[in-house]
Amino acid sequence: MDLQTAAKLPFNLKILQADENGVPILGVPFLAMFNPETIAITEGVNWRSTNTAGTEGTQQTYLNTKGRTFSIDIMLDGTGINTNGIKIPVTAQVLLFRLATTTVNKLTHRPNHLILQYGLFIIHCVLTTSTVTYTMFDIFGLPIRAKISASFAEVTPTGLMAALAMLSSPDLSHKVEVKEGDLLPLLTHKVYKNQLYYLQVAKANKLKNFRRLKAGTTLIFSPIGKSVKK
Repeated sequence: MDLQTAAKLPFNLKILQADENGVPILGVPFLAMFNPETIAITEGVNWRSTNTAGTEGTQQTYLNTKGRTFSIDIMLDGTGINTNGIKIPVTAQVLLFRLATTTVNKLTHRPNHLILQYGLFIIHCVLTTSTVTYTMFDIFGLPIRAKISASFAEVTPTGLMAALAMLSSPDLSHKVEVKEGDLLPLLTHKVYKNQLYYLQVAKANKLKNFRRLKAGTTLIFSPIGKSVKK
């Protein structure tokens, strides 16, 4: 490998093993020989469709936002074209990828989390699927070129997840400003993940007509077990 090639390596796509908080740990890394031309990122939201008797259409109740998923294609070459004539077997490159992404940690009994870094694109994730397509073979039938199509799922670090859960916990009081068209059962479901508390919320907020909420007013959703009880 010449100096010019070596100088480019720090900027290549890297896959590092990490712990559940996204901190790199000691383990086999994978360094791509060629950077991917594209990275496809998918985002999604889960909704629950509900129908009201006697009405047309459906209402969509927000459940949660899915973690991002993304897919990349990693090209492998064993001809030496990108390593100054030094031929690194494609099978060895595939093995390094497998060691970095799918090796089961003996302590956690699962593959480690990963940090995928390419330029400013840095993400804490886990591998979900990968497919190796061999595209060229030598006269002995050994692969000399291949493509790894890999899909990953983003992971929220455990510490951050706990903080977010605490902030959205039904054990904390919530203040919600009513917007035009808001319905008390849906607001109750959003806070408590259970709309059956809406009558108790109406009583706690001294609402005379909970079916017609006034836009701009503020409702208090108290901790479950205090002012909100079945």
